[in-house]
Amino acid sequence: RRELVLISGLFQTARNEWGLRGLRNPVGGIKMPPDSPSRSRRLNQCEKELLITESKGVPYLHLAIQFALQTGMRQGEILRLFYADLDFDRHLIMVKDTKNGDDRIIPMTGDIETLLRPTYAENSPIFRISQSGLQQAFRKLIKRCELRDLRFHDLRHEALSSFFEAGLSLPEVKLLSGHRTVDQLMRYSHAHMTEIKRKLAR
Repeated sequence: RRELVLISGLFQTARNEWGLRGLRNPVGGIKMPPDSPSRSRRLNQCEKELLITESKGVPYLHLAIQFALQTGMRQGEILRLFYADLDFDRHLIMVKDTKNGDDRIIPMTGDIETLLRPTYAENSPIFRISQSGLQQAFRKLIKRCELRDLRFHDLRHEALSSFFEAGLSLPEVKLLSGHRTVDQLMRYSHAHMTEIKRKLAR
């Protein structure tokens, strides 16, 4: 589905922006396959502690996992971070070059600040590893920890769900996550509903 959308977008751009009106979109008449079902993999506390503990031997992996679990940032956003994007005085992180094109500011947790302060080097990237390299290291970690059906992106899902469970509102989580619409956040609503049920019961 994503490949077909990409091809279609290329031909639409060529026709509409480059003036190549004679081009025919080769996938214009193709019925798109259904999108993949959204994942709802959550981590329990034991799994979280295992990931954090076992990753300490690989500092960049340990740091990336902490970023994902504590800030809800996307993998690409984490890997593109520079030390210059950190404001230690105000305990904030400037997230640039995001998926939706808008910069955003999110809080820096104490754990992340503790890990980064000793290594601070202005105008240097925090991570010096590719996305495929991080994925490979994460898969090795998952295998060593004997965890099933866990992807790095699930850590972002876990973070956003935990934000709801901590009592943050939809607009507040949307501000942290970088989603353009509330509808895009609804995949995490099961965690939000848990908090609602708790409040109703009380």
